[in-house]
Amino acid sequence: DPKSQLPFEEKWPSMRPIILKLLKQEPVTQGEWQDLFYSIYTVCLWDEKGAQKMRDALKEDIMDFIKQAQQRVLAHQEEQALLKAYIQEWRKFFTQCNYLPTPFRQLESSLAGKTSSGGSGVQKKAQAEESLVRKMMLDSWNQSIFIDIKQRLQDSAMKLVRAERNGEAFDSQLVIGVRESYVNLCSNPNDKLQIYRENFEAAYIETTQSFYWIKAPEQLHAHGVEHYMRYAEAKLREEELRAQKYLEPNSSSVQLLTDCCVKVLVATFKAAILGECPR
Repeated sequence: DPKSQLPFEEKWPSMRPIILKLLKQEPVTQGEWQDLFYSIYTVCLWDEKGAQKMRDALKEDIMDFIKQAQQRVLAHQEEQALLKAYIQEWRKFFTQCNYLPTPFRQLESSLAGKTSSGGSGVQKKAQAEESLVRKMMLDSWNQSIFIDIKQRLQDSAMKLVRAERNGEAFDSQLVIGVRESYVNLCSNPNDKLQIYRENFEAAYIETTQSFYWIKAPEQLHAHGVEHYMRYAEAKLREEELRAQKYLEPNSSSVQLLTDCCVKVLVATFKAAILGECPR
């Protein structure tokens, strides 16, 4: 029966609307959810090229979805509005990266050349952690929307941190969301923090340094050494707390930032400070 040889072509039209609902975070009924699992299983089992065809079709829908998100974000010209729109889209998409792969486990095992029954517990755990569908979603996001505007996002985030140093309040999630994007979009499995370190961390440390290169001498000249020592101590504490909020916790970022602040606020003015201390 030739029809049984085409489960993908037969099943995809009914699967696709459910997948699009999942991508858009629209509610899916229990029945639709079960149908999707079953259809994926059937296609992988009965269609020799089914897994490959399904992956390609899924990737196409993911890319279309991201293109729409990108248009919504780029509709905002003003930097802060762009940043807000991006974070909103990214948060939704990142949440879906944890849900959408669930029904595609069978697809992932088929693509990896495993049957659903085989595989030790360890293998299964590793598989769940690095889901192919999740990786495809994150890579697609990275290669389209993120690569396109990451410099603008990062510049806006650094401006916000600077504004906070000058006493202005804003939604800290805007900065945190940019960092999260860098951390989660790195496709180098051996160094998950590579893009984050080379971009976000480097920019954060550099902008902190240039901020205090200007502020510190102003304080010292205006108020003298005793006041300056109190100022430097307060700023070191403040910057360490800020770094804990904005920099990646599972990394050496906070330490690097603290070292940078000590250098700019203390080491640079050591001679002036020691010169005023009673011998």
